[in-house]
Amino acid sequence: MKKIVALFLFCLVSLTGFAQNSIDELVEDFSTLGSAKFTSVVDRDPKTRRVLKVVKKLELQGVQAGKFRDAFRKESSNGSFTQQQDGNIETLTLTCESPRQMRIYMLQQVGRPVAHSAKVIIIVKKRE
Repeated sequence: MKKIVALFLFCLVSLTGFAQNSIDELVEDFSTLGSAKFTSVVDRDPKTRRVLKVVKKLELQGVQAGKFRDAFRKESSNGSFTQQQDGNIETLTLTCESPRQMRIYMLQQVGRPVAHSAKVIIIVKKRE
């Protein structure tokens, strides 16, 4: 029962605190899979305990990385988008800014045309 309440509160905070997009939704979906490795770090103000920054990292293997590439392409018009190719490593970066927060999304894929591995990093920094 405690886990259900904690999950509900986490979802409620996520939905009200952040603007959800397809990249965020995919990370949330894949974070529960056993085949993906997910880590999340929260940086808080030591005095007020308010959240200052959240960093999420998802690592996965195989063809599932293509879904993230499609999501980055879909969301590219919502911010500043860059794409870099260095050998067989492709890096997509999307930066979205609002008055309340700045969000940085990065996708790094190894292998072409089908990704052998991928890493998605999301950084959310709150503004005062």
